[in-house]
Amino acid sequence: MVLRRDPRPLVVSAADGTRDRLAVEAELRRRRWRPALSPAETGTLVVCGNPGPALADAIETVWRDMPEPRTRGLDGASGGERPPLRLDAGMADRADDRDGLRLDVLHVPLGPVLPYWPAGLRVDLTLQGDVVQAAEAIAVDRAERTFWTDERRVAARLDSLARFLRVAGWDVAGERAAVLRDEALDGAAGARFGAFARRVRRSPALRWMTRGVGDVRERVEGWLREIEGADGTRRAPARESLEALPSLLAGAELAEARLIVASLDPDLGAVDG
Repeated sequence: MVLRRDPRPLVVSAADGTRDRLAVEAELRRRRWRPALSPAETGTLVVCGNPGPALADAIETVWRDMPEPRTRGLDGASGGERPPLRLDAGMADRADDRDGLRLDVLHVPLGPVLPYWPAGLRVDLTLQGDVVQAAEAIAVDRAERTFWTDERRVAARLDSLARFLRVAGWDVAGERAAVLRDEALDGAAGARFGAFARRVRRSPALRWMTRGVGDVRERVEGWLREIEGADGTRRAPARESLEALPSLLAGAELAEARLIVASLDPDLGAVDG
């Protein structure tokens, strides 16, 4: 098979595939390849890590949606990012909204294969219009150990920030956060981390976008302080983040829900190691 000059590969990461995902992202930057946004945009699928049964089923669905000819790689065999959004919504019911109107109720799953989404996470939403009425968060895939040990905390925060900024639509800053993340993993330190954190903190657009969206701004501020080295607090275990999601998402608009999940960014590894 002859690939296009810019094949726009699609990468799906299992919960234990963080190391491979980071290597794939670095290779994408080296080759200056753009990520695919949906299965229709690519003929190359890369699976990082070892998916459990539920995630494997979701990956197979994505694979069937990809156009021919198509190729598939495992464990970082090729490059990519941004798995596709898949909304398997059923028929709408009707229920009263907060103003007493009768609106359609949709039951919409987000994940586990979704652009800039925590690996192995599925969130089932009940929507009226574009407002979340109820939510349930499920870890469909877990790793025995998390890649993000305490010694890699700054890199972990930069990885979370990269995902959050891309969900917020600030791709240039998200890419910069990913580059700094890789430098942190290589042992680099210095003023560049702090300078970048200050740039993100001062962004008027980001302040406007996160205004009134739960505690999103406060959680991101906590990441920025850790990146600057001003806060040594360990992040909450993944299970606490998952338990918090339903109450945080209730009442949010769908676009806000993506920001809320990105600001929690739960690591689905079971234990540090």
